[in-house]
This record gives sequence, C-alpha cells and structure tokens, in this order.
Amino acid sequence: MKKQKRDWLNNQGPRMSKKVRKNTISYKNVNQMPRVTELKELKLYVDQKYETVILPIYGIAVPFHISTIKNISQSVEGDYTYLRINFFHPGSTMGKNEGNYAQPEATFVKEITYRSTNTKEPGEISPPSSNLSTAFRLIKEVQRKFKTREAEEKEKEDLVKQDTLVLSQNKGNPKLKDLYIRPNIVTKRMTGSLEAHTNGFRYTSVRGDKVDILYNNIKNAFFQPCDGEMIILLHFHLKHAIMFGKKKHVDVQFYTEVGEITTDLGKHQHMHDRDDLAAEQSERELRHKLKTAFKSFCEKVESMTKQEIEFDTPFRELGFPGAPFRSTVLLQPTSGCLVNLTEWPPFVITLEDVELVHFERVQFHLKNFDMVFVFKDYHRKTAMVNAIPMNMLDHVKEWLNSCDIRYSEGVQSLNWVKIMKTITDDPEGFFDSGGWTFLDPESDEEAAQEEESEDEDEVYRPSDLEDEGSEWSEEDSEYSEGDTEDDDDESGEEELGTDEESGKDWSDLEREAAEEDRERVYQGDEVDRRGKSSGKFPSKDHHKSNSSKDKNRSSSKHGSSHKSSSSKHSSSNSSSKHSSSRDKDKHNSSRDKNSNKNKDRHSSSSSSKHKSSSHSNSSSSKTKSPSKDKDRKSSHSSGSSSNKKRSRDESSDRHSSKKSKK
Repeated sequence: MKKQKRDWLNNQGPRMSKKVRKNTISYKNVNQMPRVTELKELKLYVDQKYETVILPIYGIAVPFHISTIKNISQSVEGDYTYLRINFFHPGSTMGKNEGNYAQPEATFVKEITYRSTNTKEPGEISPPSSNLSTAFRLIKEVQRKFKTREAEEKEKEDLVKQDTLVLSQNKGNPKLKDLYIRPNIVTKRMTGSLEAHTNGFRYTSVRGDKVDILYNNIKNAFFQPCDGEMIILLHFHLKHAIMFGKKKHVDVQFYTEVGEITTDLGKHQHMHDRDDLAAEQSERELRHKLKTAFKSFCEKVESMTKQEIEFDTPFRELGFPGAPFRSTVLLQPTSGCLVNLTEWPPFVITLEDVELVHFERVQFHLKNFDMVFVFKDYHRKTAMVNAIPMNMLDHVKEWLNSCDIRYSEGVQSLNWVKIMKTITDDPEGFFDSGGWTFLDPESDEEAAQEEESEDEDEVYRPSDLEDEGSEWSEEDSEYSEGDTEDDDDESGEEELGTDEESGKDWSDLEREAAEEDRERVYQGDEVDRRGKSSGKFPSKDHHKSNSSKDKNRSSSKHGSSHKSSSSKHSSSNSSSKHSSSRDKDKHNSSRDKNSNKNKDRHSSSSSSKHKSSSHSNSSSSKTKSPSKDKDRKSSHSSGSSSNKKRSRDESSDRHSSKKSKK
C-alpha cells in the first residue's frame, strides 16, 4: 500500500487552476469608437473590427463585446419586428463554466428586446425594421467567427512547443511514397511521401501540406504488416499533441492499401478464370514488395537514430476481440502496449502507465465481459474495452500475468467517474482504508464456501464400501442358524436401498448376481466331494434345507419380499412331496425303482411349479419399479442354481438306493 501511495504521488504533476472567463474589452478608450451616422441616429450597429455590438440604451450608445452575448432571436408580429438579445450572466448556464466571472457581484443585463415598425414612411428608402434585420445577420456572423477562433485558441492552449525540424540534404534519406495520412489534413483524402530527416519525420502531401513529427516527441512507434489485413501501416503515438488540420492529434498514422478493399459484386467472376488468378498473384507480389519496403524503411530509421526510435510489431496470435469504441475489433498486444491500429480511431494503451485492470460482468451465464484500465495518473480518465468473449478470460489473464499487471474481477459494472473523483479528492484516505482491495472478492464469502465444501466432504461416504459391508454382513447372517423370515425381508429391503443409492448399472448388477451363483455352485460341489471322500452322503432332509436356504438367501440378497414369499411357498411344496416319497421308501423297500421314478417326477413337477411361480411373480412385477426387475433377474439366477443342486441331490439318492439293493 505504501508503494502504491508513493507511485501515486510521483505521477501527480502540476494541476491547472480553475479557469476564469476571459474578460474581453471592446474599446480601451472613447477614441476607438467608430464615428458613424447610425450611432447618432440611435440605431443598432455591429463593429466587426472590434467584434462589438453597440446598442442604444436610454439615448446612449453602449458597446457590448460579442463574447457577452449568449444568443439572439428575431420575430415578426403584425406590423412590428422584434429583436431579442440574451446575455451571459450568473445563473444563465448550468454547465461547467457557471460562476467563472471576474466580478460576480456586479450588475448584469439579462436581456434586451428592440421593436421596430415594418411600415415605410413616405420618403424613406427602407422601413425602420431593416436595421434590426441587418443587426441580426451581422451579430450571427461575428458570433460564428468568434467561436471558431476561440475553439482554435483552446486547442492550442495546452500544446507543447515543438523543436524546429532540421532537414537533411542527403539524398539517401529513408523515404516512403504513396502514403495516406490519418487523420486527414483536409476533408478529401490525399497521398504523400514520408521522409526521415535529422531529428524527425516530414510528411508532404501532393497539395503541399506538411506535417512534422519529431523523434523526441514519439512515445511509441508501430509497424503493422499486411498479414491478414488490407492495409500496411506505420503508426506514431506521441507524447504531446501536434496541430494540423485545425485540430490537435496524439496519434498519427501513415498507411497504404494492399489490393482492393471493396469488391464489385456486379462482376460475374469465377475463381478459376485466368484474370482472377493473375490478380491474386499480383496481389501476393504487391504484399511482399510493400512489406519489404516498409521493413527496410524501419531498419534504416532505427540505425540512423541509433535505436532512439524502435518500431514495435503487434503479436497477432495473442490478439482477442473487443469493442473499445463503437465497433468490435481485434486488440493485439505488443511488447509494451495493447493496440488496435486498423480501425479508426485507434486504440493504444501503454502498459507502463497502467496500475490496475478490472474485469466487469464476469458471470458464467453471460457471453461477454468488460475490461477497465485504471492508470497510475488518477486524474486521467479510465479506458474501457467492452464485449470481450467469456472464453477469452483465461487468455487475457495469462497475458496480464506475463506483463506483471495486477487484475481483479467482479460481477457488477462500476461507476468509475465517481470512484476516481472520490480517490482524487482524498487519495491518502483511500490508501489508508485499503486502496484497491474493495475490488477483490470478499474473503468472508470465500471462507464460508470453503467450510460448506468441507462439510459436504465429511458427509459423503463412498457407495462401494457400503455395498461391500452390507454384502459381508448379509452373508454372515445367511449362514447363521437363527435367521428368520422377517430378518431376511428386512435385510433384503436394506440391500435394495443401498443398491438404489449406489446407482449401479443393470449390467453391473447382473454380473454380480452371476458371480454369486457361481460361488454357490462351487461351494455345493465342495460339499459333495467332502461327502464322497468321507463315505457319507448328505440326507434328503439336508438337501431340502439347503435348497430352501438357497432360495431364502437369494430372496434376501436382492430385497424382494414378494419373491421371498413365493420361493418359500415353492420350497414347502417340494419338501412335503419329498417327505411322502421318503415314507414310501421306508415301508416298501422292494419298490425303490418306482419310488425313484416318483421322486424324479415329483422333483420335476416341483421344479416346474417353482419356475411357474417365479414366472408368474415376474410377470406381476413387470409394472413395478426398476428395482423389481433387478430382483427378478437375481431370483431367476438363484432359481437355476437351486435346480442344479436338487438334480445333483436326486442323483446321489439314486446311487444310495442302488447300493442298498445290492
């Protein structure tokens, strides 16, 4: 902050005091007043030499300088002509010049109205009202000349006197011909030649007009080639304005056109015509020729001035679109400036004069944003570039970082006139209160946002870990002997909720169900192998309980209470039929084969019933939520695995019956 304050004090130059209205005197003494008959006849008289209007007031000729007259009006009503003259006085204007009077306590005349008859008396050459008409015309004429001269003097007020150009008689001076100048010297555009002399450039038009630009008055010199442009130019940004064409100018440009800027659409042209190809070839040659000529001119000037004048070329690849004035143009950075030289008026910002860049209207739902340049001289008006595309924001920030320029951003458009006035009124108080920190985003809001994001991170738990934990807990509960149907239903509902929360795809769920089925089949095979190796075969009741457990497990795993009830029902049916077949084996050992057949038939019927029940349940659940479809797929897979186990159990029963027969 102290550094900013010190820089500000260094950049504040002497300020101009408040201007006072120029006190013009018509006549220094009475002898200078004209001796004409109109004064003796008490008529209105306009002295063009001294720019004074002499008005008769109470029989006395009173002179008023033209600068005291605000405006005049003339009207004709009936037989009379009225001439009304309004004067400047305190309160007449509410603008900037209000109150700037040398003697504000004096008595002022506000307005005077004269009336004259339109009727001509006998013997008179003209009616008396002709004097008012003549005075009205002459006052307007003198007033226009006076305002023009005042404007020219005002333009020249802050002009810095330039040194005299020292002409070099050497014939080898660097020179470019057939150049146009911007701004124009006169209304009509004319060509001329630019020649480098000992201490400056001189541009001479074909009409003979001369414009001198001294080397010590050039702040920045630019050379922009014709790559991607229709003109090739040399541009000079001056330290102090120079006067030509009755106006002062800080930017002077010399350019020439490359090819045709306008195209005649009335011509029926084809791209493959020989004339068109020849024209394109000639345009390429012209571009190369002009580029070579301008480059050699710049190199000669740099060597002649011993690098006092260095021409800077814009970096087109770093450019970005923006609207510094009315139209959108391509703004191109140079080594020390941001410029647009193709369109007129030109836009030149010297980066060493910039203290801060502020981005306005930076919001995601907007397509454009604005860029404001705040200069180190706080009395200088801020420069603004509008309508920069939002996708160029990072590009502009990178460029500013490379130039070591501080920037800030906000969502609102600020009133920079009031802001700069507040700063210039009390600069020390501005820096003591924090300076430009008010443009930065509020740190409290950022801290609150960070806290909210941390809370969200703490609440969040990965869904994969939840699923794994629920799977392990359910597998433990499945193999415990004290499980009940209600517990299975509750665990199925919880598993359904976790599956829905995890947001897995159907393909993932189907793959998980298939893996679980394969694991169960593998475990069943291991049990069979252990039974065979020990010489003990599992009983029918054990197989029945296993099949019922498989069904209950599948229903609990996929969380469908409706499916679990149907699977329990089918398992109870199959168990009752198996029990009846076991009783037959006990009472009639001679009918083992028939009983085996009956068992096969019963098992097939039970499996078919199981399948039909599962299919009916699946058809009824088609109208349910997608989670039901997920359960249906898992129930099918579990049903198929239980069928495989049952067929394996029946084959082992047949094997045991054969051994007993033997």
